Amino acid sequence: MARRNQHSREELQALAIEAVRELVAEQGLAKLSVRKVAEKIRYTPGMLYHVFTNLDDLILHANAATLDILLADMRAPVDLGPSQALHKMASAYLRLARTQTALWQMVFMHRMQHAAPVPAWYQQRTTQLFERVEQQMARMADRQSVEAIHLAARTLWSSVHGIAALAAENKLEVTGEVDEQAMLDSLLENYLKSWAGLESS
Repeated sequence: MARRNQHSREELQALAIEAVRELVAEQGLAKLSVRKVAEKIRYTPGMLYHVFTNLDDLILHANAATLDILLADMRAPVDLGPSQALHKMASAYLRLARTQTALWQMVFMHRMQHAAPVPAWYQQRTTQLFERVEQQMARMADRQSVEAIHLAARTLWSSVHGIAALAAENKLEVTGEVDEQAMLDSLLENYLKSWAGLESS
């Protein structure tokens, strides 16, 4: 095992987060444990409890890293129109679900033990995701109320998530030979066309 003073607290935290991501990518969330993470980075489980409160805390930090990657990929250039920006965001979401399926699923599959509250620092990341969608939808129908934009963004993204979830689990084949990107494009084009039409209604 590594010596207690071999890494700083921040370095140990980063090592553990990366170990979680690697273990989940290889074996899935169900087999994850503090002991396995500790073994992978050659520390004792007790040392990890000096850095993380519990396994939930460790998973949340790993999920935050995944969300940070997603948010970076969803950053649309300022010169893109709102529809193009939303297409780019949705494609990034689908791409993560396809290329890093286990990590993407961990973000949505993990449930806090004993219904413990999700900390604010983590909620900020999911809030940022929806805020970016809302900003683009507001550009398309800026006369709509904040409540209407809030609802539309979550309705649209729930549908995007559904396509991504089915694609990640290879369950789209039951629908026939339809490409998931084509399904995503069809969803966005039709929903956004309807949403933009609200501006003049």
